[in-house]
Amino acid sequence: FGDYDNDGYLDVVVATYQWLPNRLYHNEGGEFFTDVTFPAHIGAESLPYLGMTVAFLDYDNDGWLDIFVANGHLDENVQEYDPMARYAQRNQLFRNKGDGTFAEVTDVAGPGFQLENVSHGAAFGDYDNDGDVDIFVSNSNGPCSLLRNDGGNRNHWLAIRTAGTESNRDGIGAKIKVISGDLVQVREVRSSYGYLGSSDLRVYFGLGRRDRADRIEVRWPSGAVQVLRDVKADQFLTVREPKR
Repeated sequence: FGDYDNDGYLDVVVATYQWLPNRLYHNEGGEFFTDVTFPAHIGAESLPYLGMTVAFLDYDNDGWLDIFVANGHLDENVQEYDPMARYAQRNQLFRNKGDGTFAEVTDVAGPGFQLENVSHGAAFGDYDNDGDVDIFVSNSNGPCSLLRNDGGNRNHWLAIRTAGTESNRDGIGAKIKVISGDLVQVREVRSSYGYLGSSDLRVYFGLGRRDRADRIEVRWPSGAVQVLRDVKADQFLTVREPKR
């Protein structure tokens, strides 16, 4: 889940089997979703791959959620009956262009994205605490891959950790809205992504060239609403749920 077009509603991206396109469903509000897979340019690009984990992340901190896909087939003998298929495959990265479409940037995303592995699970977090989201990938019958993000912190960012008191300890399920000028972003605190993945509980917001958040609103699972104002960018922030 992720609000890739910053309209305030959480959209859905789904990884699928090889020769089927990964799916992107746009939340129209309420309970109605529209399949925008091909207009968004993630459909044809995903056909040769078997996606095991897919997730939204803002790798360049420009305020628009991008898409990462961990790919790898399930059958090591797949080429015996499908010569066009591959057991080991490249992972993919799609950059959000901010107009409802994505551009695949796998070819220029660094040497780690050029390797062919049988990738299944992935976890996301800022392991080196430099302000951008890194990616840890588990590969079947091979070493794991740690993809360090070396460019996202050129833009401003905020990382928010929720600490629950009335709600659960980690604030899982809390909805966070960050407003910075004309940029409005909504995220939900969650830990699991894709296939057997559990990630950094800090929620990252890219702010682009904006150096502060005008307003941060946290809606806790307990129903409590907490507001912070005029928060400087480029910091790790812990928000503790107020006790009633």
